[in-house]
Amino acid sequence: MKAIPVRLKRAPYSIAIGSDFGPLGAAVSKFAPSKTALIVTHPGLRTRFGSAVQKSLSRAGIRSQFCLIPESEKSKSLKTVEVIYRACVAARLDRGSCMIALGGGVVGDIAGFAAATYLRGISLIQAPTTLLAMVDSSIGGKTGVDLKEAKNYAGAFHQPRLVWINMATLKTLPIREIVNGMAEVIKYGVIADSKLFAALEASAPLSRIIPVCAAIKARVVAADETETRGLREILNFGHTWGHAFETFGNYRAYSHGQAVSIGMCAAGWMARRLGLWKSGDQARMGILLAGSGLPIKLSRRVPEKALFEILLRDKKVRQSKPRFVLPVRIGKVIVKNVSKEAALEGLKYVQP
Repeated sequence: MKAIPVRLKRAPYSIAIGSDFGPLGAAVSKFAPSKTALIVTHPGLRTRFGSAVQKSLSRAGIRSQFCLIPESEKSKSLKTVEVIYRACVAARLDRGSCMIALGGGVVGDIAGFAAATYLRGISLIQAPTTLLAMVDSSIGGKTGVDLKEAKNYAGAFHQPRLVWINMATLKTLPIREIVNGMAEVIKYGVIADSKLFAALEASAPLSRIIPVCAAIKARVVAADETETRGLREILNFGHTWGHAFETFGNYRAYSHGQAVSIGMCAAGWMARRLGLWKSGDQARMGILLAGSGLPIKLSRRVPEKALFEILLRDKKVRQSKPRFVLPVRIGKVIVKNVSKEAALEGLKYVQP
């Protein structure tokens, strides 16, 4: 079992990386003094992993129940959060209880928001089962749900007490979910680690890559927990246009990873047009994304005016000015306000 620390001043925690759920209960017990837990997951994951998780909790003296939610981005809604609240009441959770998010990014975001707000906050344990969640969404405390108008518009910062990564769960994933997560993996190489990027180009195994990505996320979060110093914004590389693509497609046209991949290409082209990075680096990024099975162009043309209106709802926007994470070289990015014209240059680049 490998442990990566998230060195927050107020409530530090660990990312535990291993290959089973056996020791999970003992690790969780210190964060659930009331010995009660609610496991939020979807039906397929309960079938695959629910018994192992529940047995581990039981061995540690923790009584647990399941709350099953649909497996789709469309379930990231306030309606689903209410379902979780009612499950908490039925399970008699109190402030000494904990909530366990067993699943991918959607499960983690919804359960995290419910944990942040039920009884004004109970302990959260993230148990990610997808590549995307392991390297990104389970770490850092961002929780939330989507509104019709924009992605993750209702949410809260609520750090987990523990992130438990069982890499054996990756063996059960369809290839599309591995591909989906590779967008976030490649993102880390572009924003923070040229050696990681080169390792990905050399097809390094995920067992080597996941701890590196988790450690990068941990360092950035520790330096700027609630995104108030501008440091954590670099994690949004590709997400500015990416979230707009997801919203415009009603969370059906593109997966999160697909949208981020296209958004990275758009941001890279903007950086090229602004003279910030080289065409060779843009080409390397595009080749790595495409070679991982990710799209680098939109599947169909989108109206610029409508997309730009959605873009202006991005949480990084200040005084109606688009704000983008732009690469300057492999391993380094900057955050910069850009003009409408510059933003639309990126959109035009990824139009089919």
